[in-house]
Amino acid sequence: MDKLSIKKICIDDFALKKREKYATVMIDIETRKVVDILNSRDLEDVKKWLSEYPNIELVCRDGSITYNKAIKDSHREAIQVGDRFHILKNLTDYLKSYIKRTIKNTIEITDNTNKDISNDNNIIKTKYQYNTKWELILAVQAMKKDGYTIKQISDMLDLGTKTVANYSKIAKDEKDKYNNKTTPETKKENSLKLKNDLIKEVKELRNKGLSFSKIAINMGLDRKTVKKYSEINGSFVHGGAGKKHKSKLDIYKKTIISLLEDGVSGSTIYKKIKESGYEGSSSLVRTFIAELRKGKSNELSKLKEKILRRSLISLLYREVDFVKDITKDQINKVLNIYPELKIIYDIVKDFKSLLFSKREFDLENWIKRAKNLNIKELNSFISGIERDLEAVKNSIKYEFSNGLAEGTVNKIKVIKRIMYGRCSFELLRKKVLLSNFN
Repeated sequence: MDKLSIKKICIDDFALKKREKYATVMIDIETRKVVDILNSRDLEDVKKWLSEYPNIELVCRDGSITYNKAIKDSHREAIQVGDRFHILKNLTDYLKSYIKRTIKNTIEITDNTNKDISNDNNIIKTKYQYNTKWELILAVQAMKKDGYTIKQISDMLDLGTKTVANYSKIAKDEKDKYNNKTTPETKKENSLKLKNDLIKEVKELRNKGLSFSKIAINMGLDRKTVKKYSEINGSFVHGGAGKKHKSKLDIYKKTIISLLEDGVSGSTIYKKIKESGYEGSSSLVRTFIAELRKGKSNELSKLKEKILRRSLISLLYREVDFVKDITKDQINKVLNIYPELKIIYDIVKDFKSLLFSKREFDLENWIKRAKNLNIKELNSFISGIERDLEAVKNSIKYEFSNGLAEGTVNKIKVIKRIMYGRCSFELLRKKVLLSNFN
């Protein structure tokens, strides 16, 4: 390749074996072909190498200080163009660190409106009624379609989050598999039916003259159970059906609730009701208190929305419509809690617009505005921009980018892997240069 004909280039580096050493690659922007590969990225080596191409007018590069100085020393008049991708990536990486530093991993947003939870749940249950498992699956899918999150559906229908996720994926042609009743009443009915069928079978075998022992062996039952079943007249009815068992704690429940509302601890409550004549165990008191607290926390959780920090970080890179885990309404609620986030999003949005605006003279205004925020991560980014100000301005002014070099480096890495690292750098160089002609 004629060294005198090279005028516009991209320059980038890539790692050689085990990242112990780096190589530098130069690509001609006009022909889009690799010009050469240097077995180094040291300043003196790169400077000497670039000097061999006397007509270079423009160089696209990343933010490397080494390349910046090497180009200035070898081609003082050459235009240096920073890579827009790397500049923007640096900004979002710094602000990602800022969000991680200032915002906790999970943000809970409480709805402070005076909302009647029980009434709300009644409305939901009326809208998404179900008597069978299939109807429950349809209710889950309908709620998902209506915009409820998996956690909200889980809380409203008293299901596990994994169950909700699985139900939302079930296809309509699986109806027969799930179309069975699941209410507590029907479960009791099914249990009683099975029990009565068992009793009927025992009686039939007994009528055939089989002994209790033989029936017990044949049916896998205890002999005493067989004897009991054979003596039942009519249908089986559970002895405890319809009976409500009294608890030693019943007469103290109102007192416990009142003491809890006054902020009294569980151990103190137990001592107080013990003094009043309670004869039950402390575990019974602890269980009742835990159920009360769980019920209260469940009610509070239904007034809260949980938003993950990672969703807020995603908004640095893409618009809200392309972020799955957060809605516009939720963002507005978060911004009310963290108003500085809106400033951060606006800064990033304005910088993105500036990069493609061809108005490089607006960069200094943006820098001044960003400095006024006094965010240490943002100040670090600005320091890097100011250190390489001319190249950053040129990245706004010119359409050239270092994307060509990034793509070429990926191809070189593929060739390097195919060679399995067994060959010398010189062979890799020749193979890459030869590929320009194929």
